[in-house]
Amino acid sequence: MEASLKSKKYCVISSERNSYQLDLGYKTIELTFCQLLALRKKIIYYTSFDKLEMLINGDNYVLLLVADKSHLLYLDIPQLLDLKDLVESIFI
Repeated sequence: MEASLKSKKYCVISSERNSYQLDLGYKTIELTFCQLLALRKKIIYYTSFDKLEMLINGDNYVLLLVADKSHLLYLDIPQLLDLKDLVESIFI
């Protein structure tokens, strides 16, 4: 059974019990459930009120290492918030 969730820019596809694909438009990242949890933790950290305020007053972007540091994501604030909505919808 294959399930997918979409946001404005991104898509997550779950084809197996422990296999997820994060489609960013320009590349697809294979994630296990544990890696997805780690990504969610990083996204929650960077989208807290204090960190968002620091990002807005600073560089306006964040670098995330994903999937056991095999992928580097460069996200600006709207992309980060869109990815947050998508990842949170997986765990609801």
